[in-house]
This record gives sequence, structure tokens and C-alpha cells, in this order.
Amino acid sequence: MNRTFQTTLTAALFLGLSGAVLAQSTPPKKAEAAPQANNIEQGIDAMFKSLDKDKNNQLSYEEFKQGVVAERRQAMVLQRLNGIFRSVDANKNGALESTEFNMLPAVKQATGVKPRFSDYDANKDQKLSFREYLDFVGKMSATPAPKK
Repeated sequence: MNRTFQTTLTAALFLGLSGAVLAQSTPPKKAEAAPQANNIEQGIDAMFKSLDKDKNNQLSYEEFKQGVVAERRQAMVLQRLNGIFRSVDANKNGALESTEFNMLPAVKQATGVKPRFSDYDANKDQKLSFREYLDFVGKMSATPAPKK
């Protein structure tokens, strides 16, 4: 199997898997111009390089399998986070206001200093988009748990 075919196969599988999740997990955006073919090729090349652990310009079945498993795990996490986001979005406007933010499990369960809504509202529009929520989750995940 040549590298071009392997790259195309890998990209198709990953784009198919992650595309469905991202379509479900991000609020609708205004129509955007189609990406340049060059950007797509660069993305595929970067994806191939990240999967090619032994750097031999070929994907073994094991490298491919590990990549697919990692992608599926990421997709499941995104789906779960999207479910939490939607369940807390009481007014169903696709964003979290301060009162909704305070209903997030991570905020309610925080010990010590509670996370402040304003610290995660990157564009200061008084609501958290799904992307801002993901940034919040990432920062909360990076914070070490207090010792008991």
C-alpha cells in the first residue's frame, strides 16, 4: 500500500469519525468558505505524521488502530461534554450565562475558590460558547486536585 493511499484512507476515516462528533458538539456557525486544498493536504500530512510513531512513512495496523482508538475516545469525551453543556443550557440558546455556568458539575464540586464565570468568558460577551466551555474544562482538568 503506498503512502498516498494510506494517507487518504487514514484521513477519510478520521475525518468521518471526528466530523460527525464535531458537527454534534459545536453550535452552528455562519457559512464559511471551503478550506483551501493546500490546508487540507497539510492537515492530512500532519495527521499521518502524528500516527506514524516509528517515523518510517508507513502506518502499521497497530499505529492505525491506536490512532482510531484515540480518536474514538476523544469523540466520546466531546459527546459527553456536549451533553453536559446542553443539559445546563436552560434557555437553549447554545451558550451558558453566568447562572447556568454555576450549575456545571465542575463548578458545583469545586473546593476552595470557585471558578469565576468572567475568567472563562474570553470575548466578554456575558456568555460562554461551547469552545469557551471546552477551554474551561481543559483548565479545570489541568488544575491538580487538592490533597486530602
